[in-house]
Amino acid sequence: MEGIDRLLVNSLSESIRSELTDEKVSRLEKKIAEDFGLGFDEFVYKFGHVRKSLFAFELELKKIEDNILRNFVTLEKHEDETWLVVKNDHLTEVLLKTLADEDKKRILDATREKAESIPRVLTQCGIPNTSGYRKMNQMIDEGFVVPVGLAETFEGKRAILYKSVIQKIHISIDKNDIVTKILVPEEIITSSPLVQLMTEMTCGAKKRLAN
Repeated sequence: MEGIDRLLVNSLSESIRSELTDEKVSRLEKKIAEDFGLGFDEFVYKFGHVRKSLFAFELELKKIEDNILRNFVTLEKHEDETWLVVKNDHLTEVLLKTLADEDKKRILDATREKAESIPRVLTQCGIPNTSGYRKMNQMIDEGFVVPVGLAETFEGKRAILYKSVIQKIHISIDKNDIVTKILVPEEIITSSPLVQLMTEMTCGAKKRLAN
């Protein structure tokens, strides 16, 4: 799971668990573990591939498609930039909480243009190691920063380099709604199976409404 997908999967999983009953989620988890050897996050990531084999959960899968996947993110093009417009409350909340944390915001800024190791990021941002490593690991788990390579340190050791998947974030208020848009590299969008799946579903729904 690479690029923007980790960030999307975390919020998708939360949304699906909120949409379905605990009993349905437990049965679904058991089925995908037995038939595919997948955990719940992996199932969400590979939804487009395993969906057709889960006949016993047709109603639940249809609910996931209609209520979550079709209303999760949309693509919005502005000249040579492609923005992801966030429609999902869980993902919006995660983005807002991260931006509200000054240390995490500095980490995003420090890794936006150039990949850096964790010690170098914390030094550049002036963040203490104790809290800095904890917050950096949170951002890795949440999918805000991803490993992109290795570099040799002064001690001759190898350090993992991390880079932000988000280039820009735009937040505005439309009446009572918070509108959140994120800009990610074009290659990340085109290589994301989740973005492609949700885009296809959104386009398909619009075509059916037009007809």
